Amino acid sequence: MVMQAHYKYVRLYGYPVFALVLYFIMIIIDSDAENTLELMLSHATDYIVEALFCLLFTITLFETGLWLSKLSNNKFHWYTNNAIRFSLQLILHIAIVSVVILLFFTIELPKRYHYDDLTIRRALIFGAIFSILISTGFTAVQLFRNWTESSLEAMEIKKQALQAELNALKLQLDPHFLFNNLSTLTSLIEENQGMAVKYVANLSAVYRYVLSNRHKNMIALKVELDFIKEYLFLYQIRYGDSIKVKISDESLYLSSYIPPLTLQLLIENAIKHNSFSLVTPLIITISYQDQLIIVHNNKSAKFANEHSEGIGLEHIFHSYRLLGSSVMPEVHDLETAFEVRIPLLNNK
Repeated sequence: MVMQAHYKYVRLYGYPVFALVLYFIMIIIDSDAENTLELMLSHATDYIVEALFCLLFTITLFETGLWLSKLSNNKFHWYTNNAIRFSLQLILHIAIVSVVILLFFTIELPKRYHYDDLTIRRALIFGAIFSILISTGFTAVQLFRNWTESSLEAMEIKKQALQAELNALKLQLDPHFLFNNLSTLTSLIEENQGMAVKYVANLSAVYRYVLSNRHKNMIALKVELDFIKEYLFLYQIRYGDSIKVKISDESLYLSSYIPPLTLQLLIENAIKHNSFSLVTPLIITISYQDQLIIVHNNKSAKFANEHSEGIGLEHIFHSYRLLGSSVMPEVHDLETAFEVRIPLLNNK
């Protein structure tokens, strides 16, 4: 549709302009003394008629080129047989234009126009030259258009693949997470039914958040932090003061956005890959700096690490690649600490 609109304007404005330029070229070529005098004595009607001849010549050149370009697109795939495609298109273009010129000059025209054999040869030469230029132009435009469409299709397929993979990742919570929480809930029901009810409410909120936001690529930081508090409640009931989380209160950044489950994945990784106790607790801090949210934890590696599915950090990088972010997360794996710097986004 865009290309058709462009050709519409070319026909409306480009053809008359090209015809006038062509007419002036013809006048300049015939600008010897005798012809100049005859031009000065010509009637206005003669100028109009010759200009119309040039316009018909222009229409023939461009419409033939456009028709042949469309025909070539139907017969040849854009990335194969380009040399054959262009050669055939050019030969046919020159042949058709030449036939039209020769047929035109079979018409008996008044002698005052001085259309002789020299004029016919010039017209054929002009036809060949402009056929080469127009065929080359239409072929280049079509090839560029097809290449652009192919690139966009490839990008769209890649984006859809990333989106599908991301949606699958969003639905994944560590299966041990549910198993461990059910075990904790069983103990709470026996020991503290009031706390068990609150525990179920928070566990339900965690899964409700995952399900309700699985189709979103960004979410407000405030919403993510509210979810994290519910998520951390489950761990704090289970581990008590063995896990300590400090979240900086920066209202300036709460309207920013991040991919859903980003903070949850980082906290889950910290808990999964470190040993901790009341004596040596796991300390996780969430702070802000220059449009970044920083998740930092001390390191105390387990003697036998749990098997990792690799969906944590990779999920986060997938999210930012899908969003086309110019700034990617940074991972700093230090000797005594692990830190991830997550760019804060706007809703655009």
